[in-house]
Parts: sequence; structure tokens; C-alpha cells
Amino acid sequence: MGPLHGVRVLDVGTAMAGPYSAALMADLGAEVIKVEKPLRGDLIRHTDRNVRGQSGYFLGLNRGKLGMTADLRTAEGQAIIAELVKEADILVENYRGGTMETWNLGYDRLKAINPGLIYCSLSMFPDDVPGYDHLVGNDKVAQAITGLMDNTGDADGMPTRLGAPIVDAAGGFLCAIGVLAALHQRSVTGIGDHVHVSLLEAAYALMPPWIPSILNSDVNFTRQGHKHPLLAPYQLYETSDGCYMVIGAFHQESWRRLCAAIHREDLLEDERFASNFDRVENRDVLDPIIEAEIRTRPAAEWQSILEELVVPAAPVLSIRESIERFTSAAPQMVVETIHDELGAIRMLRPPIRLSSEDEPVVPKASPLLGQDADRILADLGYDEAAIEGLRARKVI
Repeated sequence: MGPLHGVRVLDVGTAMAGPYSAALMADLGAEVIKVEKPLRGDLIRHTDRNVRGQSGYFLGLNRGKLGMTADLRTAEGQAIIAELVKEADILVENYRGGTMETWNLGYDRLKAINPGLIYCSLSMFPDDVPGYDHLVGNDKVAQAITGLMDNTGDADGMPTRLGAPIVDAAGGFLCAIGVLAALHQRSVTGIGDHVHVSLLEAAYALMPPWIPSILNSDVNFTRQGHKHPLLAPYQLYETSDGCYMVIGAFHQESWRRLCAAIHREDLLEDERFASNFDRVENRDVLDPIIEAEIRTRPAAEWQSILEELVVPAAPVLSIRESIERFTSAAPQMVVETIHDELGAIRMLRPPIRLSSEDEPVVPKASPLLGQDADRILADLGYDEAAIEGLRARKVI
């Protein structure tokens, strides 16, 4: 059932960050009601057709949820949310700052309906940054405006977006963490809270090694390709068969082991490479030496040597290659669930596991648009005629 069994979450968000946080709560056993626009639904239902004509994007972010529709711009749609809030523990939204208030669904109003409600707002900018709190944004905007993009890419090339929507994912993680903290606090006080998360601060939270130096010195960090600005050797190397490997031998013991692996113990006596700080300072000298040695053998041979000597190293794999490798070794990482239109679909198991779970958690497949609306509304007291009237007026 999961540790959040009995917790009800209203997911009124859109796209990725808010809905992802709700999916993580569903993974942990919460009942999550996904509320979408009538007729069209969440915009990410239409991003791709990769899973038998349906959006893999939507399937991945809305697993484990019940589905209903409500037009939050209408008084009737707002009334439906207000009724759902009476029995809800958590509401997650990720609209532009002030939007929920214009719909009469802001925290103050819903708190008056349910004082125990935990209301999680995720926006592009913090609500206490004057002049920015109302602006719209997304993962790519966040990567650009926070320095992540400037810190990614080749030193002499353009700034580059990180391949995954990492800021949206970080925002979803932080929402889930904040909500769980508020749930614990409510267990003591009996009172809910308003959890605030911004993509701006979620991006900064991804850079804890850089932030103290920037705040307390005149240093800056910009893109260095596959190299690390503070650690060496810690980068990509090309092998004799044209493959790429990451080797991260920056702490002293792994540095000694790497020198042994490449038969260059003489480097240990070179003062220019005595410590990680020295190796970073003299990287222009060190890098060609290691690169030349790594090019002498194929990737598989280096992997065997480095594993035996306990040097952190790995080949560069595609996403498909990675998933196929590890799910072949551990088939239990893949679970099968039933989608009401697609039938059986394969998913990765939830990323959080508890030892108390007797059986693997198999997430419910994402809902069809408005799939559970009639049942949810009937539970709120709407009769069949009222529900059909809402549908005719395109409120649901």
C-alpha cells in the first residue's frame, strides 16, 4: 500500500514539475487525483506519440493517478476543487504566480475551507522576488537564467542545455520533500502549510559545489566541456576503439590506483600533481599524459583493469543502452502495468523503495482524460444529471 496510503493529493498542475512531484507521492501510496483541462487535457498529452500513438511524456509523469477534468477558470470548476479540498491532504499547483488567486483557488481561500491542507506552489521565480514573481518560465528558461546552461558545453562553444529536464525534475523532488516535511509538521500541530518552491532556487540547489565560492569570492564557473572545474582527473577519455569513458580519480587513493593502472607511478612523484588542487591547477599538463595512455587500450579492457583496481570509471552509454544493460542484469527493475487504452505497458519501478514493502510497487498507469470524473463527482454528491450538465457546459 505504501507509506502514504490514506493521503489524498490534488494535482492541478500542468507539464512536468508539479505533476512529477505528485507522481512521486503516488509511488509512495498516496491517492492522487489529476485535474486537467476539459476536452484537451494537459499539454504534455500532445508532445509525442511514442507509445503506440500516445505520449510517453504524459505516461511517465502521471503514473499512479486518478483522472478528472475541471475548468478552473469557471465558478463551477472552482466549486468542484473547493469540494475536493475538504477531503484532501495536499494540493500541488505550478501555475504562474498569482494565477490560482485569480481563479479564487489561492492558499488563503482553500486554507479557510480545510485548515489542515498542505498547499504546494511551484513557480519559475520565488514569490518574494519583486518584479519576477508573476513571470512565466520553464526548465529551459531556468537553465538559462541560473547559469546551468552557461556552465554546460564546450569551453569554446555555445552554452548548452542539459539533456534531461533536470530543473523541472529538481523542482518536483523539492516539492515532494517540502510536502512530506509539512505532513510531518501537521502530525504535530494539526495545521497545514503553504510550501513554496521555485525553479530558480531548484536550479541553484543543483549547484552546491559552486554557490559558496561565488557568494564569498570573485570566482566564476563557466563551461569546460566534459571536465570538472574543481576536480582532476575527472573527465571523459577516448579509448583505442573510439569509445568514451568517464574516469573520476580525483581523490588521493583513486589517483594512486589510476597511476598504477596506466603504469605511470612516476606521476605520483611530480609535485605538479601532488594534490587535487595541484592537478586542477596543472590540468593542461596532466590531461595530455592521461589521454595518451587511455588511447592505448579498448574501452572494455580499461573497464576491467579499472574495476579491478577500484578506480571510478564507466563507459558513456545511450539511455537505451543503459536501461537495457541494467534491466537485463536486474529484470525486477521493470514492472508491467495495464493502461485502459494501450493494454500492458512496461515501466521502471518507482525510484524509492522501502525494505518493509512485501512486494514490488507496480504503479497504476496514467489515466485517460477525465477517466474517473464521474465517480469522483458522485462521491462529492453530484447526481448523474448534474454531472451531465457540467459536461455539456464543458466545465468537465
